Amino acid sequence: MQKRVLAAVLAAAFAPLGAMAEVTGASVGYDYTSLAENGMSGYNKSELNGAMEYSFGSALSMQGDMALRVLDGTKVDSQGLTLHTIVRPGGGATALGFFAGKDWVDGKGMEFYGLEGAGQMGAISYDAALTHVDGRNADANGLSLRGAYALSDRFDLGGRFDGYRASGETLSRYAATAGLAISPGLKMTGELGRFDTAGRDTETYIGLGVKATFGGSGGATFGKRGFMDFAPAY
Repeated sequence: MQKRVLAAVLAAAFAPLGAMAEVTGASVGYDYTSLAENGMSGYNKSELNGAMEYSFGSALSMQGDMALRVLDGTKVDSQGLTLHTIVRPGGGATALGFFAGKDWVDGKGMEFYGLEGAGQMGAISYDAALTHVDGRNADANGLSLRGAYALSDRFDLGGRFDGYRASGETLSRYAATAGLAISPGLKMTGELGRFDTAGRDTETYIGLGVKATFGGSGGATFGKRGFMDFAPAY
């Protein structure tokens, strides 16, 4: 039921835009991450996600994201919705945005919002965001950085960093990433990294994914946002 409600909400939010804008990019993907050692071995996260972007011209667009997750180590389900407002100064390759959304974890909601930027300089692509989360007991702030270098038109290498602080406690996630285009519009991704959270030993984690993109822009402009994207698993 929750999955159908989330899909209906996202569709309803963008339906009125159809007469005023055109779809310039979309994506659908599946990601799996797993903690691999110490006391959290076997904890993992499975996520089905999608995004769609509407353009109002070369300088203004909107993007909507939806995610459905299962935290296998805890048997907890999670869902998320995000809306982005995107501006491209001068209609160029650099995009600046404001985003807002909500994550539900085991039926309990957390709102978040923030500022973001993304773009490409030659073979280098980047995506960055500052996130504020309105928690149930305390607010939190996070920083996300992602970058990749295209070694060819099919293969890229990069990295990511995510840092999150709430009530004086921090968690961080950093990893090496790779992407391989297996056909036009279809890409496999992988990452190997470390996850550090208060009160536990630093954990190694691995991630695998597949992503299909649609549209001339190669999918939506921005990556995933929200509280649940800061940690590979719980």
